[in-house]
Amino acid sequence: MGLLQGNNERGRKLTRTWLRLGLAALLGAGCSGGIPDDLIQDAAQSGIIFVKATRGGTLNSFSAGGNLFSLIPASPDGKLTNLTNLTDGDVADPEISFDGLRVLFSMRRSRNEPFHIYEMNINGSNLRQVTSHADRDDHDPVYLPNGQILFTSNRPGFVDEYNKRDAEVMHVMNADGSNIECISFNASDDFDPIVIKDGRIVYTRWEHHGPINRFPLFFTHPDGHGSFTFFSPHNMRTFFHPREMPDGSIIAVHSGMVNGDRGPLVLIRDHSTAGEPLSDGAVVNLTPEVETSGPPYDKGAFKYPHPLPDGRILASFSPRYGEFHDANDNVIESIEADYGLYTLNSNGSDLRLLYNDPDYQEYDAVVIASRPEPPAITSKLDKTQDTGVLTVVDAYLRQTRDGQTVPDKSIQEIKQVMVIEGMPRQRKDRGDIGETNFEQKRIIGVAPVQADGSFSIRVPKNIPLSFNTLDSLGRALVVKRNWVTVRPGEEVQRCPGCHGPRGSQSQVANPIAATLPPSDLNIPASQREDVSFGVALESIVQAKCQSCHSGATPGGNLELTLSKSLEEPLFSNAYMNLMNGSDLVREPFSRRSRLIDKLMGIGDGFAGAGRHPQGDQALTDDELRKFINWIDLGGQYR
Repeated sequence: MGLLQGNNERGRKLTRTWLRLGLAALLGAGCSGGIPDDLIQDAAQSGIIFVKATRGGTLNSFSAGGNLFSLIPASPDGKLTNLTNLTDGDVADPEISFDGLRVLFSMRRSRNEPFHIYEMNINGSNLRQVTSHADRDDHDPVYLPNGQILFTSNRPGFVDEYNKRDAEVMHVMNADGSNIECISFNASDDFDPIVIKDGRIVYTRWEHHGPINRFPLFFTHPDGHGSFTFFSPHNMRTFFHPREMPDGSIIAVHSGMVNGDRGPLVLIRDHSTAGEPLSDGAVVNLTPEVETSGPPYDKGAFKYPHPLPDGRILASFSPRYGEFHDANDNVIESIEADYGLYTLNSNGSDLRLLYNDPDYQEYDAVVIASRPEPPAITSKLDKTQDTGVLTVVDAYLRQTRDGQTVPDKSIQEIKQVMVIEGMPRQRKDRGDIGETNFEQKRIIGVAPVQADGSFSIRVPKNIPLSFNTLDSLGRALVVKRNWVTVRPGEEVQRCPGCHGPRGSQSQVANPIAATLPPSDLNIPASQREDVSFGVALESIVQAKCQSCHSGATPGGNLELTLSKSLEEPLFSNAYMNLMNGSDLVREPFSRRSRLIDKLMGIGDGFAGAGRHPQGDQALTDDELRKFINWIDLGGQYR
């Protein structure tokens, strides 16, 4: 039965929802059951546009039966209009133009075609398709102040680092869909970009670098330069669906789940254009009774907050849902999620139902209203260049909450920095690469670190880059566990230290590296070094190790043969036996590896024994380096 049969039918559905769930269970302690007044008093353009979906997932997922609706005025008695009238398609990601007259959104008109970007007037007229691609999806469109459109897309054709699904990263295009350019080179997904008042972009970025698996907020500019962390504490707190509040703070959903964009609402205050560090105290939890991890969610969960002109917040909210168990782990109750649209005060109080159809999920509501247009930031890129420059102030400046080494500046422990390229996995390659959390990488090169901890490097444009700082033996001291990128001609002059708090560059007034020409690491792709086990080490193992590690003696020395493992036929016995040794490899830290201690004749139990093996099988310095680099890049097989 459709919802376009008038207010009486809609009222009966609302009444059924309240009676079915009960006021106490629906809103929880401290919440109101009243119906709000109109959200917007401007009679010319009062109302909201939102998604009604059959799907439970909201991170660029699909389920046939979704549509875009308007509710004008935004009250239970407002007029509900289906703007897209799909029967076998789905919609997502509405965004209102600065003048309040048009709406951008992503739409899949049927299950047989991908998501494209569309635009229409807020009354549903003048629908036009902006993007087109035979088999790639476009999402998250945003109007830019320069007249372009920012959106996310899986056009580059690689899969994310975690579950190997198509990854969307940010692109820009002209308003007519022409001149599409990728501006983000993350190795996993970008979600929900917004333009804030100063013209920059804030978005959720999926970071999965080895054991790291989180969704922090990032800044960038409309041309993709200056991409740095906005808020990314090392305790794995993750944030989805950011929006800017009238006072400049950012409201978002805080979650403890991978790909789980649901939980309490938080405000992140006191961010600045200078990039000063944000402490945990900058985050205010507006709804602390809501769990960060689930389901089950005993107090419900939020998605998609959006500021209202009167200072309140509009959000998708589902009351208590999930599978609940008793002390013996028996299921005692199972409640499905039912996201509707609710309002609450800016301090998290007075949660009130605005609209809910129990047969659908209501998501991603946006207010139909004009708003000030941010300034258009002039691009600083030189697209004739194929490199950029990164100057790091002090590699010793770093936070200590990530479990890594804190290098000793008093002895100038950091000697070099290794620059590493991340190699995103292409669509056709979803197979295992090894017994490791890390993805494929290769070495671009190394550069000196000055006595004050500074370094400056010229690196290739538009690729994911990471860095390892190295000790005097070439082993990694600190592994940078996220990806950075330089855009063509970009010069980052005063980047803070590795894992250092943002803004701490002020502690070093005149870094030595800034007075010297940058080390040139613009190494062609064909010359970048693959140190995976199958490529770099198996020939060494065969020539130098197998004579003593053949596995011929039961219970004897570690078997390092190259025959395929029965445990994992994709990999050799040599690889599997090294990786399964409890402390032999310890990727990505060769300084903690018993294998490297043994090969170098250092550390507990091996000091004074000399390098291993010896004689005709002795490793060259370069062969030993390859073992070290293999571990420090994450121990992948291929």
